[in-house]
Amino acid sequence: MILKVYQPESPVLKRYIECFYILEKTAAEKPITYFTFPSIYSIVTISAETSTFVSPDKIITTYCPTSPIETNLVCDFNQPVLISYDGKINEITTYFKPLGLSAFIVHDLQHYNSGTFPDFNPHADYKEAMTAILAIADHQERIRALEAYWISKLRPFEDPLLENVLREMLDTNNLNQSMTTLSRKIGRSRTTINKHFDQHICKSPSQFKKIVRFRAAIQSQLDDKNNISRSYHVDYFDQSHMIRDFKKLTGFTPKVFFSKIAALERDEIKWIFI
Repeated sequence: MILKVYQPESPVLKRYIECFYILEKTAAEKPITYFTFPSIYSIVTISAETSTFVSPDKIITTYCPTSPIETNLVCDFNQPVLISYDGKINEITTYFKPLGLSAFIVHDLQHYNSGTFPDFNPHADYKEAMTAILAIADHQERIRALEAYWISKLRPFEDPLLENVLREMLDTNNLNQSMTTLSRKIGRSRTTINKHFDQHICKSPSQFKKIVRFRAAIQSQLDDKNNISRSYHVDYFDQSHMIRDFKKLTGFTPKVFFSKIAALERDEIKWIFI
């Protein structure tokens, strides 16, 4: 399996996109199966000549030479998902930052979020363009072509309320700040904040905050392995709080989770292989 992560080269796209990754697998390689976990990003995946079975907790992708391009949106899952690849795979995945994808689509994000990991086709030329991009052999050229496509679709998008709320929630000093406190600080009701999250994030504020804390704990543990010595317990009220959240988001206790997790490509990708 080839798994390569790329940061956006375009200074413009760096504001909206966290990273891209290319995953390729040959027909001769054994099937790959792993768990992935809830994220704050809006994720868009495209793959060529595949057939994918999707359920709320499982995505199984197999090589199918007669199938057209598949492209899916992943922005609303709050539990571990089992991913399996069987046969030849050619895939690109884009991680859009919170609100990032909204700058490249015509409707609110919720408009595209129908069903479990729905088909994603935001523009008339999208699938044709993605098919051509996946056919480019050189990985860096492929990413440049993908960047050029997204730049061509960039449009003005602003939601000052959400931008303000996200700034507060992503500040690691505020990980334990209650939504009531945040609402008072922002000067908008929780109902209004919830509505904006539903439209443009496709998660509730409380779920988003839980995932932010969870991801911060993972990074803390990775930092500790690298002798930066920041305990992953620091972001939770107490141990029972941490265990409860980890079980909901991963299916494992923190101890078991950290013993199994594989951090790949400079810690950008965090999966548990099975």
